[in-house]
Amino acid sequence: TLDGAAWLEQGHPDDWAAIQWINQTIAGRPVILEAPADSNAAYTYNGRVSALTGLPTILGWAGHELQWRGNYDEQRRREQDVERLFTTTSKADTRVLLAQYNVAYIYIGPTERGRYPAENLEKFARLFTVVYQNGNVVIYHVDTPLSLTPAPTP
Repeated sequence: TLDGAAWLEQGHPDDWAAIQWINQTIAGRPVILEAPADSNAAYTYNGRVSALTGLPTILGWAGHELQWRGNYDEQRRREQDVERLFTTTSKADTRVLLAQYNVAYIYIGPTERGRYPAENLEKFARLFTVVYQNGNVVIYHVDTPLSLTPAPTP
């Protein structure tokens, strides 16, 4: 097939269904938080939501960005901030960082669950509204006064 994402439906059905939902439901270009690739990695499965929806994310393939930008300053800062978003238990820190990057959606799927402790990911359920849930994927809408992006109806 010429469809480069066709393998997703068979190999990662929960991500495939969620990405289809995003593409059909979310309008505009809101920022979505997802797990980035490691700093030395490129062309990995990380950054898959941004790559397959066209939505911006805080950081996708940092190593690839290094090749084009000539330094790692911005990527390092973003890498640390994303790591903190997924690992902090502080509600205040979470809200400040999400506002800093204007994040409208948080994507928690198998990649995020395999990389970050469950207790750290559970904070999103206490802070934000679930707009999508299927299998191992849940998407939260950052429904705070800091976000201007309306949540779609699930």
